[in-house]
Amino acid sequence: MKFQLNPDNDPSALASDYSRANRLHVPRIFTDATAKEIHRRLAELDWWLTFNEGGDVHQLHPTRLRQLRQEEAAHIQQGVYQRARTSYQFIYNYYPLLAAYFSPKIPPMPLFPVYEFINSQAFLDFARTLTGCEDIKWADAQATLFRPTQFLKYHTDAQSSEKRRAAYVLNFTETWDTDWGGLLQFWAENGDVEHAFRPSFNALNIFTVPQPHSVSCVTPYAPGLRFSITGWLRADEPPGPIPAS
Repeated sequence: MKFQLNPDNDPSALASDYSRANRLHVPRIFTDATAKEIHRRLAELDWWLTFNEGGDVHQLHPTRLRQLRQEEAAHIQQGVYQRARTSYQFIYNYYPLLAAYFSPKIPPMPLFPVYEFINSQAFLDFARTLTGCEDIKWADAQATLFRPTQFLKYHTDAQSSEKRRAAYVLNFTETWDTDWGGLLQFWAENGDVEHAFRPSFNALNIFTVPQPHSVSCVTPYAPGLRFSITGWLRADEPPGPIPAS
């Protein structure tokens, strides 16, 4: 199908709202048909698991996840909780969309056209106008799924080796209660939460990098699944050509 932005969203008009805090929530970013189709493709993914152990990032392939014994899974979770008490920590399900797209070993998959659309002139021009970052050249991406007990602690997205201009979160979460957690939180200098965006469906959250933020822990009783496509809008060169969608 042909993916489309919602024509009712005017990036020039939204730019003034963005400039007030260098972040913005844009509802109904895509047409309804586009959002529903992307959600369908996300729901069919075979998800990886990622978590960190200090500076080491672990990425468990779906095959490995299916082989995990109950005591192994419990050991991973306990380690995550213990480290989270005193240091930066994250754990969530994901699909390495950028790496898969540029891997010659992985055949084309349904999410690849979505990635190409995120790198289309229409989407990148929208992002450039909205953020005021005219040097944005491309977007990297991963698909993410936060399940109960998963979270991403306070960080800024600062990265010296990549020219990250803004971070984006494309939301595809259906029927979410605020009390279920999984909020994208922005932090004030005094340590209070300054603002937060609830998981939603067919919305763009976008903010200038660096900016302190986190994803609050999804509660154990949350029945929903927090789907999104996330990444950074970058001013360096992509690892290869990205055909127009």
